[in-house]
Amino acid sequence: MILFVRYNLGPGVAVELQEGASVAELKKVVGSQQGVPPEQLRVLFAGRELQSTSSLLSCDLPEQSTVHVVPPPSRSSSSQLLLFQEPQGSEEEQESLTRLDLSSSRLHATPADLTALCVCTGVRSRSSFFVYCKTCRSIQPGKLRVRCRTCKQTALTLSRGPSCWDDVLIPGRIHGNCQSEGCCGNEGEFYMKCASHPTSDDDVSVALDLIMINNKNVPCIACTDIMGVVLVFQCSERHVICLDCFRLYCQSRLSERQFVHHAAIGYSLPCAAGCEDSLIKELHHFRVLGDDQYARYQQYATEECLLKMGGLMCPAPGCGAGLLECMGNHWFG
Repeated sequence: MILFVRYNLGPGVAVELQEGASVAELKKVVGSQQGVPPEQLRVLFAGRELQSTSSLLSCDLPEQSTVHVVPPPSRSSSSQLLLFQEPQGSEEEQESLTRLDLSSSRLHATPADLTALCVCTGVRSRSSFFVYCKTCRSIQPGKLRVRCRTCKQTALTLSRGPSCWDDVLIPGRIHGNCQSEGCCGNEGEFYMKCASHPTSDDDVSVALDLIMINNKNVPCIACTDIMGVVLVFQCSERHVICLDCFRLYCQSRLSERQFVHHAAIGYSLPCAAGCEDSLIKELHHFRVLGDDQYARYQQYATEECLLKMGGLMCPAPGCGAGLLECMGNHWFG
């Protein structure tokens, strides 16, 4: 497997290792390249320091991932670092961004549900995030990553992992220790990348937090089938709809121009069951419509916004331009 290694925040260097290689072997390769004893190196990935005894596969390092290898902390920062180091334990016990299950913050969770889940799987279920990837131009599985909010480098160890979607979406909820030289940042910034193909550092995707794996086997509110991937509305009842039915729901409401214009959210839809206070806040969920229908959605949203502002659509057939009254009786397109 090929990994991109950044030593002490230098440029990424491709390192080829056997698929079953350990973190210790990675340290040995980097140490020989940099002239540093391997036992003094620390490997950082996805907000945590990787143990030397762990295999790269057990750390959920996909092909062409970027890891940071940093020297030991200076004495002046050693006491601070102890606040953020991850507790020792087995690989399954260690917290990892790639093994999180945030579905309980969206789906209703009861002790009975969680017990049944543990009995069926035997281990904590792996995370399943979904994103809209602008490269794939579709909804794809995603991977969660974290970086320092100050310097935007991923050489950051977290004080704890996120336990709910608010920890991921709302800034400032989780702190950590940035290992970048000269950076004193202590706040984590979470972001998503597409898991379907290798990505560059700046190739980020929009998190679709309402789409998730249906690990509690909840039937779709529309077709009543139990589907593997569903969308969970943010109503008090947490109604579940499969993606096919959600697409049909969006298409029918779009054709009828029944989307709701909200001043803060935008052009959105509520729960399919008509629940109050359930408008979808992340509008990229409507990418499920496909490119053509989403373009129509954007057109209708623009027209609705224009009308709310007191503007007019050009009456000429096929024009589509908007007119907005400014400075007295003058109209501008």
